[in-house]
Amino acid sequence: MGCRFLIGCLFVVAITACSGITPPDETGAQTPPTSTPIPTAPAVARPTYVVQRGDVQEILEFPGRWQPRDQQQLSFEIGGTVRRVNVRQGDTVTAGQLLADYQITDLENQLASAELQLQSALASLQSGGENSVQSVADAQIALANAKLSLESTKANSPWTSVTSAKLSLTNAQNALINAQRAYDDALSHPENPASVVDGAYQALQSAILGLASAQAGYDSAAQSFNNYQFQIKQAENAVIAAKLNLEEALKGGGNSSATEAVRSAQLSIDQIKANIARSSLYSPINGVVLEVNIKPGDQAEAYKAVITVGLPEPKEAIANLAISDAQDLSVGLVGVCYVVNRPDTAVQCAVRRIPASSRDADQTTRVAASFDGLQNGQLITIQMPLQVRENVLWLPPAAIRTFQNRTFVVLDTPDGPRSVDVELGLQTTDRIEIISGVNEGDVVQGP
Repeated sequence: MGCRFLIGCLFVVAITACSGITPPDETGAQTPPTSTPIPTAPAVARPTYVVQRGDVQEILEFPGRWQPRDQQQLSFEIGGTVRRVNVRQGDTVTAGQLLADYQITDLENQLASAELQLQSALASLQSGGENSVQSVADAQIALANAKLSLESTKANSPWTSVTSAKLSLTNAQNALINAQRAYDDALSHPENPASVVDGAYQALQSAILGLASAQAGYDSAAQSFNNYQFQIKQAENAVIAAKLNLEEALKGGGNSSATEAVRSAQLSIDQIKANIARSSLYSPINGVVLEVNIKPGDQAEAYKAVITVGLPEPKEAIANLAISDAQDLSVGLVGVCYVVNRPDTAVQCAVRRIPASSRDADQTTRVAASFDGLQNGQLITIQMPLQVRENVLWLPPAAIRTFQNRTFVVLDTPDGPRSVDVELGLQTTDRIEIISGVNEGDVVQGP
């Protein structure tokens, strides 16, 4: 019996502990159990957005490089192996200066040999009569001088003046358009004081005079270019006349074999010199070297740009955009430019040129700006507004919801959240235009 009682007591105690029942105290009363509170997870606050009024802009941002506006890419007329490169990036050059050439040792040896053959042929012709020899020598000198005159005329091309005058004319035309627009805008606002309208009118008159001056400058530059082409034709005719005189002098020698030898030697010299000229690269202008893409020993291709030269001033931002992006821009479009990673240097800038098509030889996009003392080659950040919606309602993209072809927002109202459909307009990365559905100042819950 004692053992059974003990086991029974242990069993009762165990049941009491497992069931959570508090055993009676000494008086026999039973203590009520203590409750343990269960923690609840805090509610996560949803972000809210306020419908605001302002501008929504689609901005095309792209990099450019600060470089001279007037530049020219140079290439060899034939392929070959580069022997010398006489300039580096940043060097100042003069018109006619040799910049680079090919391995032309064989051509130079051939030229020396051909010149010796010419001297020998002239000596042989001398036996046919002193007068004939003298006539041939004079004709040779006259032909050489005519060729030098032709090359000198070609080297004095006024292409930079025409380009600069054309740009000035384009800028003047754009300035007149902007001045006319500003004047019309001033007139359309009766609240503007007379001084504002008068100032806009004076600016318009100044733009008209500026356009007339730019047109005159362009006409003058074009006339100079026409005169230059006429001078080239005259120099070419002089070379033709000198060649005919040489042929006449050779015919009068009286020694047909010697005459033919002189003619053959001269033709050989002309051909070799032409090959040497095609194997050499000369600067067409007084300017600065912007880029050098070759070094001694390189294999260069015909008509592939290897050196770029340009005028030191003026400079502009030059960018290489995909043709689809470039076509989104327009000449005269005004934006903001600043030195890369330095927004504090921001200045107003305008698109000056875009490629006409994918077949345009120059695929660069040019943006005019004014930076004081900026070094050549500096990277520029360019921001151009493609679309602008002024004084419209907008929300950040995070506030907009879509579900099954429905576009809506959830308004935070005194009666609780309420979803309303909205019509969207221009959409950018940070702002979305709201055409209808909400009012300025409405509070919208985020998802």
